[in-house]
Amino acid sequence: MRWLSGVVVAVLLQLGAAGAWAQQATPAAPAPTTEQAPPAPVQQLLDLLRNPQVQGWLAQQQQAQPAAVAPAPMPGSMETDEIDMMRDRTRTKLQWYAETARDLPGIMAGVGAKLAAALAMIGVLGLVLAVAAFVGVGILVEFLFRRLTGSIRRRLIHAPGAAIGEHLAVFAARLVFAVGDVVAFGIGSLGIFLAFSWPKGFELLVVALLATVLVARLALAVLRLGLAPGRPDLRLIAIDERMIPAAIHWLVAIPTVMIGGVFLARLMRRLDAPEDAALLIRELTSFVVLCLVVAFTWRRRAWAAAPAEGAGIRHDLGRWVVTVAMVVVAVLVALGAVRLAMTVFVVALLPWGLRQIREAARSVASPESIEGKDKPLAMLVERVSQAVVLLGALAFLARRWGFESMQAMMAAEEPGAMVLRGALRIVLTLIVVDLLWHLGRALIDHRLSRSTTAMSHSDVVRQARLKTLLPLFRNAYFITLLTIAILVVLSSLGIDIGPLLAGAGVIGLAIGFGAQTLVKDIVSGAFFLLEDAFRIGEYVEIGNLKGTVEAISIRSLKLRHQRGALQTVPFGEARAMTNLSRDWVVMKMEFRVPFDTDVDQVKKIVKKIGAEIAADPVLGPHLLDAPKSQGVRQIEEFNMVVGIKFMSRPGEQFMIRRQLYQRILEEFDAAGIHLARRDVIVRSHDGGEVDPALAAAAIAATGSGPAKG
Repeated sequence: MRWLSGVVVAVLLQLGAAGAWAQQATPAAPAPTTEQAPPAPVQQLLDLLRNPQVQGWLAQQQQAQPAAVAPAPMPGSMETDEIDMMRDRTRTKLQWYAETARDLPGIMAGVGAKLAAALAMIGVLGLVLAVAAFVGVGILVEFLFRRLTGSIRRRLIHAPGAAIGEHLAVFAARLVFAVGDVVAFGIGSLGIFLAFSWPKGFELLVVALLATVLVARLALAVLRLGLAPGRPDLRLIAIDERMIPAAIHWLVAIPTVMIGGVFLARLMRRLDAPEDAALLIRELTSFVVLCLVVAFTWRRRAWAAAPAEGAGIRHDLGRWVVTVAMVVVAVLVALGAVRLAMTVFVVALLPWGLRQIREAARSVASPESIEGKDKPLAMLVERVSQAVVLLGALAFLARRWGFESMQAMMAAEEPGAMVLRGALRIVLTLIVVDLLWHLGRALIDHRLSRSTTAMSHSDVVRQARLKTLLPLFRNAYFITLLTIAILVVLSSLGIDIGPLLAGAGVIGLAIGFGAQTLVKDIVSGAFFLLEDAFRIGEYVEIGNLKGTVEAISIRSLKLRHQRGALQTVPFGEARAMTNLSRDWVVMKMEFRVPFDTDVDQVKKIVKKIGAEIAADPVLGPHLLDAPKSQGVRQIEEFNMVVGIKFMSRPGEQFMIRRQLYQRILEEFDAAGIHLARRDVIVRSHDGGEVDPALAAAAIAATGSGPAKG
């Protein structure tokens, strides 16, 4: 998923750059007058006209009007005008900051006066007691919820086992109860408050305070779910136990400050404060949040354990990237390019978020599931989680850029909408392809990694066939997904893929006519595989080549000779193939014994040895038919030949033959049976003693030794 997140980040950056056309230069704000204060309605109108969002909307409306034909600009004048516009926009924005900040204390005093007037009936102490009472009711409702669900919590939330189903059940239970606690608190606090009518200023202030507390509680619940203080077995993100409290404080402070600033700005608007003051509060809140994000990013460096070699530099580079991105966001917010600033903010934090989601998904799936039988389901959990985050980021940016629904975005013809539409198609395609590839690969790898120790013979045969076919299917599956992804991405970029498909067909025909040997190899290999002529690990002979099948490609197979040589054989060259590892094998052995040997005794000895080997716990399971004596096969000049044969599983006959040789020699020696030798007997014609020199010459001529006795 790292490559996918990188592609998505690049697409979102292009989206932000292409969508910046909607962020027009903010017109110069009207200079403040010192002659006479305008009436209140006029002052409100002037405040609205100084609002950068209103100015941007007016600029868009002006741009939508049909423009009069203007003379072509002189070369180089356009670049100069853009620089001047940027400089004027920056100067105007800074002037707006100075003027609004100068008026902000008086505006805040007016807001405070209105709140004081609204709270005159109950006073500050009454406000504190009321908020405490509402929070207390929320805590009471949450306590009752915990008591009612206590038995279910104890039954479901436990130390998970190795199976992914147990991990997912525990995580789902913890998630439901964590959110349920916050919902119960919200119902008890905000619900009881909204059930009655209150003075306007009091109502707005209490709602802002309770909403801030509720957001802080929700953030705390989510962090406790992910970090699991005191429960390393349930922790979703790797972090030292000692650093968890500090991390929770930082990560609760960021959303709390954000929602507090938003509600403060909304409260000021509801109390008829100038729009510029509320906008300044929101932008100052944004700057504080950006500073907290940067500080948290660098603070995490002190919490991390000793990084691996090379990881420290990578992490520091990531922190610098986030820092620079937050500075860019602050500058864009200051210039009024809020949508572009939000795009940069999301793009900068997206890789970090995907990495945390990956770690959390793997923790939910359990380490045993990542490598064990539940690997496909664990992979599905991880990829789906990351896909949801990516789609959520795209949906958020789409709404920020003014597209309230998917239908509106698909129907819009503006350049920004077209870019966003193409980016959405590309990202969706990459997400689906990535999910399908990793899920399919996990399923195939799981099937290939199954142990054959406890399998029956038929299951072992089936597993061997799967090990032969699945690698080829995995390669074909990858090529198919890659081709589909490339075609969809090119189509989303506006490239007509019709000529590409036609050209691919022509190229395929050219390859078919020009590379007939290659086609022959591929077609022959396909039929060999369909006919199940061989499998990975089997010993085969092709012509004068032989060896164990080690690997299979689309046009050839590789044979490993017993002496170590690796031989590559194209399928088109394999006219005939002998498989020596299929079903069973018959091994025949021969022993040469003297003519006076008792054949019936030899038969009894072989039968006894065969029964012993059949009862052997190591050799017996591989023996299909016990060794049997075939009697005298033929008579030779100096001896007779006794035959022995047995049937075993392929590949095991050599170990059985070795044991059989050893046992037969031992039993023959015990029974006084000797193997035949090519002896030479030298006799004199008169029956006397033979000259030793003549006997030695005769023995040397035949290459045998003197006869015994």
